[in-house]
Amino acid sequence: MLSKTELRALSGVCDGADGVTALSDTLGLSVSQTYKVVGSLSEKGLARLDRGVVHIERLAHTAILLEILDGSPDSYIPLSDSGLEIVRALAEPRSVADVSRMTGLHQTTITRKIDLMMRMGMVRKERGSYSLNGALWPRLVDLSRSYDAHSVLTDPRMPFGSKAYHSSGDALVFSSNRELDCARTAFSRYGDFGMLVHPGTNYYTSQGGEPGIEEVFLHSLYVVERDGGWRGRMLALIFYVKHRRDLDGVRHPIVDEMRTVLSGGRVEGWAPLGEMEERARMYGVDLLNE
Repeated sequence: MLSKTELRALSGVCDGADGVTALSDTLGLSVSQTYKVVGSLSEKGLARLDRGVVHIERLAHTAILLEILDGSPDSYIPLSDSGLEIVRALAEPRSVADVSRMTGLHQTTITRKIDLMMRMGMVRKERGSYSLNGALWPRLVDLSRSYDAHSVLTDPRMPFGSKAYHSSGDALVFSSNRELDCARTAFSRYGDFGMLVHPGTNYYTSQGGEPGIEEVFLHSLYVVERDGGWRGRMLALIFYVKHRRDLDGVRHPIVDEMRTVLSGGRVEGWAPLGEMEERARMYGVDLLNE
């Protein structure tokens, strides 16, 4: 998260106020306060101080963020504090409850930020879900994806050499070929719920305690969302049908796709229902009569 002052500092450096004295004048802060702001940006890996000159680190999401701030100077207000985390979550349509679950933020905080973003045209609402308004703010969509990728890859909770799928305030979902002292989740836990699969890697979560069936399923959707393979989609669909009574409360765009597929519709990236039926019978699931 970045404060309003930190965002203004990044913008000021980008505009040429890269000396501490010049930046303090831009921010209206004392030199000592400005050093603290620069120090905070340095700790977050966004800037560094070299002989009194502030340098912005060359990161993809930072470059996009600065482009947005330059094009709309007031945009630092909704993007500050929890704003970037909310933007990151709204790359896909989601409810306030979904965003809260992803980010760990309180729903009141999310609602307040979303209301502000909607007034600026950054976010739109449709059927109870919110998403970024790519028509008016195309670079905001780019920022969401780039920031998400950076946050996941650099999450300190993930052991070196692992692959991350989802990062939130509560937990990280990742995979590793090594045996780790972490709670297993996603496809690695399907067997505990009567559907033994061989994923070829180990899926873990950093949360405390073993995740329940809803979390296991949701974590497998995070894997499918990033990997995009047909096999993962098929296994998740079969698991969903097998435990539909327990999983109908899970909200995710891929679940919406599953419901379309189960009703006979065609969705890009999904095999026809009939082609998945034979595999589903192995787990005692009848997809065609679902």
